[in-house]
Amino acid sequence: MLFGSGESPPYPIILLENIMRNRHPILQCLLLTVGILLVFSAPSSGFDFQDGVHGMSWASLATEHDHLTKVRDAGALAYYINANMTYNAANQPVPGVIYGFYEGKFFAVYIKLRSPDQFHHMEKRFSARYGPARIKSNNAGDQTIYRWKNNAIKIKLKIKESSQEIKLGIYYTPLSNRVNQEKMEDVPPGTFPGTPPADKPAGRSAPLL
Repeated sequence: MLFGSGESPPYPIILLENIMRNRHPILQCLLLTVGILLVFSAPSSGFDFQDGVHGMSWASLATEHDHLTKVRDAGALAYYINANMTYNAANQPVPGVIYGFYEGKFFAVYIKLRSPDQFHHMEKRFSARYGPARIKSNNAGDQTIYRWKNNAIKIKLKIKESSQEIKLGIYYTPLSNRVNQEKMEDVPPGTFPGTPPADKPAGRSAPLL
């Protein structure tokens, strides 16, 4: 047996064990090949932002996304929402998701989180995928920032202790590096829509990430 007593082997392993009992050499070879392919083609449980977020490719044009509604212009920056979609994390609706475009090209997602539960949920997911975060606190110790970097993607998760304000930003660095740092990291005040009631999500709903 490939697994000890008390353990429950996954289906591909059970298949391989059955193959080894088969005495027809050609069929055994064929089934063994299929079994190995099943083992190594299992989908990953993680997520990856290298190509984009929420079905939108990085650097794609705003005009390609008819489902988005512009909510703010700020020079070369423009901010959009998907008014027909709500997202959830840690079994709670997410208050707001803003898509940032620089010179008309998609470069960032700004996400307002609802609670410490959502903060810890996202921190665990990012750490599991990208490794431990780089953690930095401001001089007053009021705000803590968790940072991850993976190829062209930069992630920042911020929590402000005094107000419990929690924000998540995902940035495509080939474009975000061309944006003023302060403007890149925060959307203009009043851009996020009002926080929806926790028990009344509107429109279609899906996991945040």
